[in-house]
Amino acid sequence: MNKKKTIIICILLILFLISLYLAVFAGYKDFGVKMFLKSFHLSNDTDSMILSLLRFPRAVKAIIAGICLALAGMFMQAVSKNPLAEPYITGISSGAGLGIALSILVFNSSNYSVFGFFGALISSALVIIFSGLNRFSVTKLILIGLSINIFFSSLISFIILVSPEKSYTMMLILSGGLTNNEVISNGSLSLLFLVALIFAGLLIPKLNYLRLDSDLLEANKAKKNFYLILIICVSAFLSSLSVFAAGILGFIGIIAPQISRMLLGQDYRWLFLSNIFIGSMFILISDFIARVVVYPLQIPLGLIVAFLGAPVFVFFLTRKGEMFRD
Repeated sequence: MNKKKTIIICILLILFLISLYLAVFAGYKDFGVKMFLKSFHLSNDTDSMILSLLRFPRAVKAIIAGICLALAGMFMQAVSKNPLAEPYITGISSGAGLGIALSILVFNSSNYSVFGFFGALISSALVIIFSGLNRFSVTKLILIGLSINIFFSSLISFIILVSPEKSYTMMLILSGGLTNNEVISNGSLSLLFLVALIFAGLLIPKLNYLRLDSDLLEANKAKKNFYLILIICVSAFLSSLSVFAAGILGFIGIIAPQISRMLLGQDYRWLFLSNIFIGSMFILISDFIARVVVYPLQIPLGLIVAFLGAPVFVFFLTRKGEMFRD
């Protein structure tokens, strides 16, 4: 059984490398062989500048966003025992959107991703606190998260309505994208991501612990609630990092964990690896399509993710099988 799972992980790794190659080197006319060879000896010509200033940073952010969303979705589905739970369940998407909208409205900010990051953190913190740390309930978390989402979404709509001269910019940015940021470098973002990834990896045994019989968990309710809150906090931070890297992107946090479960079963040690490859692969492919399909124009990344993700999501909703059993 483990041999089969190892083969699946190796196949996902190969697919990830292919998607990485397409996202970094391929263009609308060719498969990027020239660009690939150029990457071994970068100089001051146009191709080298495109690789070093545009393609490599975009790929780094795509990988970070994809992994963060996939793992955050896996965590939220594990703690809620709901296969359709997603990372933005704690109000992160609307909090991030409100931060982005306010930064454009008030500051004309080019560093809107920073405001989105802190907006996501603040909204998720509010939801977790209102859910009650001492008498924590996942059901309460979901309902409060839904309420926060509705409230913040209405504020975003109001901001867009009262500032028509900036509404197009807001809508475009809220659609998601892999843009450069002047406040925090890719190196600092990558460091934050690696710390979060290591911490997430350390929580994998706790996810398997939460799969134990409910009566056994009920006997250790305080310990269970501590793990739930800790996992949700890590999920919220991962989701906030994804907002910083690529804006608000849907579907990944639902689809990637479901495909992983379908391929590898319920053991989170294997699901951790598969979500890393599937999540990053999905964003890389989406970025490639967004960049080349109507060249020289570029489609917002969030639209491509939704276009690809919606049919897959419907497929999983309508599919009957073991993947929807806890």
